[in-house]
Amino acid sequence: MFFISRIHHQRLYRYSWMIYGLSAALFGAAHLWSPQINGIRGYIIGGISIKLLCPYLFIIAAAGLLSRVEKNEGYGKVVGKIILLGVLPLLLFASIPSFASLLLYAATFSFMLAISRYVRPWAAAYLAFVTAAFLLPMLLSERGHDRLLGYLLRHRDPEGDGYLYRQIDEAVQSAGWSGHGFGSPMQSLPYIHSDHIFTYLVYSMGWTFGILVSILVLFFIIQLVSMFKSAKDPYGKMLISGLGALFVIQFLWSLGMSMGLLPLSAVPFPFLSYGGSQLLVQLAAIGLIYSVYRRKDMLRLKDGIPNS
Repeated sequence: MFFISRIHHQRLYRYSWMIYGLSAALFGAAHLWSPQINGIRGYIIGGISIKLLCPYLFIIAAAGLLSRVEKNEGYGKVVGKIILLGVLPLLLFASIPSFASLLLYAATFSFMLAISRYVRPWAAAYLAFVTAAFLLPMLLSERGHDRLLGYLLRHRDPEGDGYLYRQIDEAVQSAGWSGHGFGSPMQSLPYIHSDHIFTYLVYSMGWTFGILVSILVLFFIIQLVSMFKSAKDPYGKMLISGLGALFVIQFLWSLGMSMGLLPLSAVPFPFLSYGGSQLLVQLAAIGLIYSVYRRKDMLRLKDGIPNS
């Protein structure tokens, strides 16, 4: 994080297409050489997961390319840019498959479209496409249908698709203010070190700790908004908005599903869920956001585009 924060973020601007190409190439490398683990073929050198790394790389590339709005940019060029930046990455995530990363990236990219210089109907059209092409087919599939019913009607099938939701409800309801004690065993939920880390922390350390973490998350979001407002160049704003939105969506989704309020998915809790490469990627992203913020008063603009 410290090292990345010392790199001038504008240096990445000219390499946006290169970063995009690198992200796509990582998927090709994963399909050719990655072993299949838990049904996902998405691991590269050293066990780094591209489903965790590539959303950040694609967002960095999209920030540079969405901030390049040429005068009188034609309809065809806008559509082509949205297809390359917004649709192709979703196809790559679906090929692994990793639908959690797909939905995270789609939500983040649509937010970036909404605040970019393009008109907001482009973001609405993009969300409608994602819903029709990816979300609805996933929900209407047999497995997706069962998981949705397990979430909505968890008491109807308490030993089947509703089991995990029932266990989450029981864990958070029995925690109280002080919890069951740090390190308390909890065998009913799988992956408590990653997907269900916040549920376990509330269960073992109580709602006092859970509220404290929630306040810290809120403070983090407020700081991101403040950084976004203080950034003066379009590229810096797009970097903060894209990376910040990716963090915020992960925080809210993890909190929601940890409380049983949102459907379960493989979405880690930033900075808390176990994973070395995941933590390194997140800290690098924070370093890049801070790189924009610490130079907010030193940037020179030329026609609204940062000088390289």
